[in-house]
Amino acid sequence: MTEPAPVVYSDLVKTLLDIENGRRTSLEQKGAAVITTSGTLVTLLFGLVAVITSADTFVLPGDANGPLVAALILFVVACGFAIMISVPLPYGQSNITIDDLAQWWGDSNSQALAAVAGLRLRAIDVARRRNAVKVALLLAALLSELAALVLLTVAVLAVVQAR
Repeated sequence: MTEPAPVVYSDLVKTLLDIENGRRTSLEQKGAAVITTSGTLVTLLFGLVAVITSADTFVLPGDANGPLVAALILFVVACGFAIMISVPLPYGQSNITIDDLAQWWGDSNSQALAAVAGLRLRAIDVARRRNAVKVALLLAALLSELAALVLLTVAVLAVVQAR
């Protein structure tokens, strides 16, 4: 048996909202991964500096200082952007009251499906805008982390070449 058009459209809108909610979750997980990797690399960088500065005979080449400091700053910046991805933002939740329900209670099935689909469409619009912000933050975090890795590589190469 074929579903009536209002049911089909209502299901489509629900699926689109579910997709945006899944996208939000995925972006937040990727932000957490950036925090983890950047935090780990900063820890390793501090460990490297601690080992280097404790060695009596080793002197950090001047060519490595700038890139190491810049890499550290960029890892912290990447973490900052990634943390901002997790900031709780309102995602188009509907505030339906008992009075709203009382007013709608007598509506036909197709009117009810249309009202629910309308609420979901507004939520989709908000979710897409919020997710676009999270995408921009994730891009900034990833680019900062990539730049930090490049600078860290330059610093390590300067140390290796100085030996």
